[in-house]
Amino acid sequence: MRPSILLSLIVPTLLSARALAAPDLLPAEPWRVVRPDEAAMRVETIQLERPVGGQSSAVKLTVLRATDPFYHLQIAKEIPQPIAEATRLRFSFYARSRTENPMRAIVEKAEPPYTPAVEIRPTLTPEWRLYTMTGISRAYPARGLGVRFQVGHKEGEIEVAAVRLEDLGPDPVMMNARAAIQPDAVDQRIRQNRTASLKIVVRDASGNPIKNASVSVRQTRHAFLFGSNIFGLNTSDTSQTQRLYQQRFKDLLNFATLPFYWGSFEPQEGQKAYDRLETMARWCRDNGLMTKGHPLIWHEVYPRWAPAEPDAAIPLLKGRVYDIITHFKGLIPYWDVLNEANNAPDYAQTGTGAWIKRDGAARVVATALRWAREASAGANNVLLYNDFNTGQANVQLLTELQTMKSLPDAIGIQSHMHGGTWPLEEVWATVERFAVFKRPIHFTEATIVSGPRPAGPGSPWVTTPEGERAQADYVERFYSILFSHPAVEAITWWDFSDLNAWQQAPAGFLRKDMSPKPAYDRLMALIKGNWWTKAEATTGATGSCTIRAFQGTHEVTVTDGRGRKATIAVEVPLKRKTATVSVTLR
Repeated sequence: MRPSILLSLIVPTLLSARALAAPDLLPAEPWRVVRPDEAAMRVETIQLERPVGGQSSAVKLTVLRATDPFYHLQIAKEIPQPIAEATRLRFSFYARSRTENPMRAIVEKAEPPYTPAVEIRPTLTPEWRLYTMTGISRAYPARGLGVRFQVGHKEGEIEVAAVRLEDLGPDPVMMNARAAIQPDAVDQRIRQNRTASLKIVVRDASGNPIKNASVSVRQTRHAFLFGSNIFGLNTSDTSQTQRLYQQRFKDLLNFATLPFYWGSFEPQEGQKAYDRLETMARWCRDNGLMTKGHPLIWHEVYPRWAPAEPDAAIPLLKGRVYDIITHFKGLIPYWDVLNEANNAPDYAQTGTGAWIKRDGAARVVATALRWAREASAGANNVLLYNDFNTGQANVQLLTELQTMKSLPDAIGIQSHMHGGTWPLEEVWATVERFAVFKRPIHFTEATIVSGPRPAGPGSPWVTTPEGERAQADYVERFYSILFSHPAVEAITWWDFSDLNAWQQAPAGFLRKDMSPKPAYDRLMALIKGNWWTKAEATTGATGSCTIRAFQGTHEVTVTDGRGRKATIAVEVPLKRKTATVSVTLR
């Protein structure tokens, strides 16, 4: 779970003459060793036998001792000038390694939380190759953006030459996104994509139209899924804090994510938390909440008892997928089947990570989805692949799955913003990037904090009045933009309250005492206010009337001048543009 990145191209390629004309932002100053340790890495400038990329010298990095994490060995430069919002950057370099070392080349924020703008992780070859990547940068002050080469994966030699970071100017995709996020455009799309023309026809028992009948339409549920993880649910806790948590959750939302992390679900082999999760799932069902299990397969929160070897882990993972989906069939219809495969090779010490590193992310994701589909036989389950990577790596993974005819039923996009909010243009552009796969998009883990990150380790991360106002303002626009896009079908918040929130961050809609923050009230005004059908109408001469209704479940009540009355439930599904319902008064 890390901040998203925005990439559009990552391929070894040749630079055109036009590309070379773009301004190079890299200073001529020497590369800086971030953590000097001559016993672990030696850095020197060498002369080449022949020019590479127009240069006769290269930087040689000799890794004498691998480090964990690998980024403890790196060289860096900071960009001396400020970078404008939505600037398209092209990062290019030549590299080789006679020892075929892996490397991480990255353009990122120069200080914590090190938000990436461009990133690639090649395994280098003994021959020189040119790597070119483009990405979109956020706004940065002078020396606020840095270029790094991180090399601590294994011992060996790496040579890097002709490094360039080019300013290609404002990104046209982001310029289009800027127009798309304007409030008028958002409101127009919400009306177009989230409402339907609902025609109510009223007749008597003989089939004759009833004129001047009063029609009242009240929404009772959204078809769109507005959710949060519900990890704080404890049905046996009768405290005021827990009561408020439960009440405020179901008052606002209709979708809940339940925790199935393997290491906590089965801390000892065979000791599975079925009872606890079943109690949570039944409470959700009884209180009108759709449910999702998260995650079935992940390289983190891996049980200590589970094997690290792929061949030993795979049968256990398959059994876990089959057992859990089968056990909760009919109770939990949504599943994050596999989580963050793009990042798994960094966790090769676990069986899942080692499997993905060995066989490749696409093959593993396809296998896991096949297991989940087989286990879901007879159930109307929705199976997701979930990732924080919003750039080229995830696009490539999904493209491979598409080629294999193994796309998930829905695409899960994480949007944790502990280090700062995404530009709203980036939110729109991210949806557009993944909408091309023609699968519903779920924003699965959305976080916007309501207080600044603490200055030092050990300091509490607290909510502040200013942070709460900023959180509410961003939440309103973020949800509106996503709700307006026809590809998005769910938004899940992470976490519902500040109490025990991930990273102990003030990430909730509620404070630790369960009092609502402005973001809760602002979202309530949208979900159960602006985006909630409450309509009155009167039938005409044909015994009918038409209203605009948000997609979801509605209660339609009809009365006439003779005191006859009828109430029926009407479902307007997602994507439906028109609907007709007949009501008979007897």
